[in-house]
Amino acid sequence: MPRRVLALLLLSYNRTVTVSSLVDELWDSPPKLARKTVQTYIYTLRKHLDDPAAEVSRIESSPLGYKILVRPGELDHAEFEATVQRGTAALRDGDPEGALRRWREALGLWRGAMLADVHLGSLLQPIVTRAEGDRLRLQGQVIDVALGLGEYRDLVPELELLAATNPLHEGFHAQLMTALSGAGDRSRALDVFAGLRDRMVESLGLDPSTRLVELQRRVIEGTLDRGSGVHAEPPAADHPVAVTPAQVPPDTADFVGRVREHQEVTGLATRRSAGSAPRVVVLAGATGVGKTTLATHAGHTLRPEFPDGQLFAALGPAADPFDVLEHFLRAFGIPTSQIPDSLAERTSLYRSWTAGRRVLVVLDDAVHVERLAHLIPAGPGCAALVTTRVGLQGLAGARLVKVGPLAAADGVRLMRQVAGDARVVGDPGAANRLAHLCDNLPLAIRAAAEKLAARPSWQVAELVERMADGDSRLQELVTRRLDPSTSFEDAYLRLAPAYRWAFRRLCALGSTAFTLEDAAAALLTDVASAECPVAELVDANMLVVAEPTHDGHVAYRFPELVRLHALLRHEPALTAGLPDDVRQWTSLGAGWSAPASAGKVA
Repeated sequence: MPRRVLALLLLSYNRTVTVSSLVDELWDSPPKLARKTVQTYIYTLRKHLDDPAAEVSRIESSPLGYKILVRPGELDHAEFEATVQRGTAALRDGDPEGALRRWREALGLWRGAMLADVHLGSLLQPIVTRAEGDRLRLQGQVIDVALGLGEYRDLVPELELLAATNPLHEGFHAQLMTALSGAGDRSRALDVFAGLRDRMVESLGLDPSTRLVELQRRVIEGTLDRGSGVHAEPPAADHPVAVTPAQVPPDTADFVGRVREHQEVTGLATRRSAGSAPRVVVLAGATGVGKTTLATHAGHTLRPEFPDGQLFAALGPAADPFDVLEHFLRAFGIPTSQIPDSLAERTSLYRSWTAGRRVLVVLDDAVHVERLAHLIPAGPGCAALVTTRVGLQGLAGARLVKVGPLAAADGVRLMRQVAGDARVVGDPGAANRLAHLCDNLPLAIRAAAEKLAARPSWQVAELVERMADGDSRLQELVTRRLDPSTSFEDAYLRLAPAYRWAFRRLCALGSTAFTLEDAAAALLTDVASAECPVAELVDANMLVVAEPTHDGHVAYRFPELVRLHALLRHEPALTAGLPDDVRQWTSLGAGWSAPASAGKVA
C-alpha cells in the first residue's frame, strides 16, 4: 500500500495529491480510519526517503493532501517528458535529426511496462494508460520524422512489429505502407492495406479512413512523396503533454451565494460512480438564472481533481457534435490529419482518449440529448457538467441540480459588488425592492446594477420607481453590455410554434397564479389537453409551479420579467395564431388539436 501511495505521488510529482484521491486509489470501500491509515503510509515513506540530516521532508503536507518534491534528473518519467519536449523544440527549430535523436533517447528510458509490479487502482490505472499512450504516440512521431529523412528500409522491421502488435492501428499501418513503398516494395504495401481493411471490417464493421484510402491510391499510382502517410502535419503537434487543456472560461470575481448548489455540484462531480460510468451533473434552470456562472465557478473548484484537462463548449440549438469533437480532439493535441471524417469515428476516438484519463467537460446550454451523448467523456475518472434551460430526459446516469433565482440577500450582495456599497447599503429597502423587480435573476440584477454604476447621480429608489411600470421595466434593464430581453426572446424562439401560441395566450392571464382549468379556458380546450403545453412550458423553465390553491389544486405562474417580455412582443397575445402546418401538441405523449379559432380574436 505505501508503494501505491508513492506511485501516485511520483506520477503527480511536484503537484499536490489530495487525501481523497489517495483514499480512492487504495480502497474501493474505504475503512473508517482511511485518512489516518494514509498518514501512516506517508510516515513510512518519509522514513525510507528522507535524509535524516535534512530539515524538510521530500513529501510536503498541506491542508489538501501531499506533494513529493522531485529535482531534475531524479525521475525517469519526468526525464521522458522533458526530453520529448526538447525534441519537439528541435523539430520546430528546423532540426529533424536533433529531434529524432532526442526522441529516441526518450524512448530508451522505457524498459518495459510502467509500474508492472504495482497493483493499479482507479486512479493509477488511467495515469499509466495515458503514459503508455504517450509512448506509443512518440513512437509514431519518431517514425514520421525518420520516414521524412528517407530511412525506409531501416524502419520496415520495426513497423512490421508495431503493426502486428497493434493490428487495428491505422497510423502504424500507414507508416508501414509508406516505408515499403519508399523501399520499392509497393506490392507488400498494398497487401498491408488489404489486411488492415479486412480486419477493420470484421472486427469493427468500419472501412479504413479516407486518408488511408488516399494513401493506397497514391501507392498504386506511384505518386507517394517522401514521408507521406496519415501524419501529414508536423509531428510536433502530435504530442499531447505539451499543453493540458484548461478551457473553462475565467471565474466570476463577484460570484455570490449558491453555497448549497455549489456543494451539490462539486460533490456529485467527484463522487465515485458505480462501475465504469463517468459522472454527469445537469444544472437546469430558467434563462438568466446563472447556470453558466455556477458551472464555471464549480469547474475552477474542481480543476485539481481533473489533472488531464478541462474542456468547455457552448452548445445551443445549432451546435453540431461533429464540430465540437474536432475542437476537443485538437485541444488534446491530436492533429487535424488524424481526426476522423465521420461523427461515429470522432466519438469513438474521443471516448477512447478520455477512457483512461481524468477529464472534466463543461457543456453549456445543452438542448438535444441525442447530440449531447456524443460529448460525454468515457471512464470513471471523468465528469461532465451540463447546463440547460430544458429537461434533458433520457441522458443516462445524469444527476439533476435545479438552479433557481438568488436568495434576496444574495441578490442585494451582487448589486453591491457591481454598483458599489454606498448607495445600496444606504437604502436597503429600495435595494430589496429592486432585486424583487428583477425576479432575483442574476442577469437582471447585474443589468440593474450596471445601470446604477453608469449613472452615479441616481439613487436606488429612483431606478425602482422607473422600473415599477411594467411597460418600461425591461427597457430600464438595457445597458451598453446587457439586455435581458434578448435572452428571453431566445428562449421564446426555441419553443415550437404551437407552444409559442400557448405561451402568449397564457401570459395574458396576468401576473397571478392560475390553474389547469384556467389554462384550458385560455387555450380553448379541455383540461387533459391543456396539461401538455403547460408541462412543456414548465419543462422549458418558462413557467413555474406556484403554491397550491386553497382547495389543493396545482397552480402555475410566469416569472414577471418573462411575462412582460411576452406582452411587449409585436404579436398580439390573444390574436396571433398557429402556423397552418402546426396542428398537434406532441410533447410528453399528449395530443391536442389546435382550435379552429386559434388565428381569430378570442
